Amino acid sequence: MTTQKIKLLVVDDERDICRFVKQLFEKKGFLVSTALSGQGALKIAKRLKPDIALLDIYLKKGWDGMETLKRIRRILPRCRCLMVTWDKTKDKKEGAKKLGAVSYLTKPLTVTRLYRIVNRLVKDR
Repeated sequence: MTTQKIKLLVVDDERDICRFVKQLFEKKGFLVSTALSGQGALKIAKRLKPDIALLDIYLKKGWDGMETLKRIRRILPRCRCLMVTWDKTKDKKEGAKKLGAVSYLTKPLTVTRLYRIVNRLVKDR
């Protein structure tokens, strides 16, 4: 499958991060949507049916990333979800994996690392 057909959902409460990641992946041919909250992400996920979702764990309003992960996986079990956070605790990482996250990335992230992980998920589809 080519990246031109890959739909990516970026969920972060920081607008600048959403904009930055969106621009990065659109340059690579991905179709990218962004959401600033878990509730917004679920609405987009129902409509867009993303192949991959990048979810920040700590969202300031509404559901956190873990609840958002649970809800997205419930409606889209084939969506590959990556958690992105500054929290390096083992409990969070294990909790995310139990809820269906395929990867758990800690900040700060490099563009190279983010591309590599997302591209691996694209190839594994």
